[in-house]
Amino acid sequence: MPGTRLQLLKPIARLKAYQDSEASLLPITSLFMSRSNPFPSLYSARVATLAVFLYLAAPKLVSAEERISVKWQDYAEDNDRIRVISRYIGFEKQVSNQIVLKGHGVHDAISGATPIGVPADEEGNVPLSNLVDIREAGVIDLDWTHGIHKSTFQFSYSAESDFLSRGYSYSHTSEFNKRNTGLNYGVSFIDDDVRPGFFDESREKESYDFFLGISQVVDPNTIVALNFTYSDYNGYLSDPYKLVRKETEILPNIFLPLSFAENRPSDRTRHIWFFNVKRFFEGIGGSLDFDYRYFSDNWGVRSNTFDFEWYQKIGDNLIIRPKYRYYSQSAASFYILDLSGTSLEPGETLQGRPPFYSSDYRLAKFDTHSYGLKIIYNLSERYSIDASFERYEMESKDDTPQSAFADADVLTLGGTLWF
Repeated sequence: MPGTRLQLLKPIARLKAYQDSEASLLPITSLFMSRSNPFPSLYSARVATLAVFLYLAAPKLVSAEERISVKWQDYAEDNDRIRVISRYIGFEKQVSNQIVLKGHGVHDAISGATPIGVPADEEGNVPLSNLVDIREAGVIDLDWTHGIHKSTFQFSYSAESDFLSRGYSYSHTSEFNKRNTGLNYGVSFIDDDVRPGFFDESREKESYDFFLGISQVVDPNTIVALNFTYSDYNGYLSDPYKLVRKETEILPNIFLPLSFAENRPSDRTRHIWFFNVKRFFEGIGGSLDFDYRYFSDNWGVRSNTFDFEWYQKIGDNLIIRPKYRYYSQSAASFYILDLSGTSLEPGETLQGRPPFYSSDYRLAKFDTHSYGLKIIYNLSERYSIDASFERYEMESKDDTPQSAFADADVLTLGGTLWF
């Protein structure tokens, strides 16, 4: 997942994407925590480097770091699939010369229908399951700057009717070489409870993330960064709502298509390489922000992500940011559309132990394209508003029916007040 990005918000993901593939764009909550980069203070460090460019390309804001931001987002999949209405509020408070307190909260109203994993019908349409849910999440950050060092402590919380997550992280940034070179590292721990109503008791999963990165000012207009993240997940990693189907012999020569719960491994290790370059072009008052991300895990998933953003100043108060993102992933080694005709007996399998199988399209082979436009307007030195529209499209690259994948429109409106 995907890594963090420089724009304030990312489109809402396919529901439950936090459990599965790296393909889906993250929910609005990813502003303060992303599985692909679970260290929000490092996100802040990237934003700080971009500020060098925006300082040159945009009207100068007041020097105070205190602010309040609000966002409203409408994520709507085509054909009345999933829709998520998100409301977000965030603040930043300068407690002292060394300490900054940050807080973020989000309320997601989720409704619609999503594939359950059962194969498509004769017309190629996959069965869907209706859902309605509310997600509420929050994060508190404490930044401590001491000389050339900055330490960040964080606690995060996210709750749905069937899911509870608590996260803790620490990250550190040091600047050397006349503050032209930055070294970042961090660690996080996330404790999740999966608790659908049909479980006798909740299932637990835990994840540890370790991050190491370096950034370098190449010249007055160019900054490059390289990061590596190692993640280790353990516990219940299946999606309790996803099923697999098999033509099962219930009597001699009598077969019925029966559905069974999917079964994924109880461990997952991930390796993520992330490269970023920012380049400011003085002649035209704009900056390019380019990301490349390579992901691999022990489930057999490999992915490549390319992200291009252009920040263009127009006049004294307006910034326009077009973007394009391309993502491509391979299928998990245990992804299968239908167990019929195989020797696998899903009814006899224990969760988290082999053999493994899943028909969740998020573990299939596919590509995604995301493109959009964001407009930022500074009404004054203390207040700015922004609006963005993005189109998200998914394309099957194996035998998975195209109807399993959903395209979406994402509209975001927001404003920031500085003190």
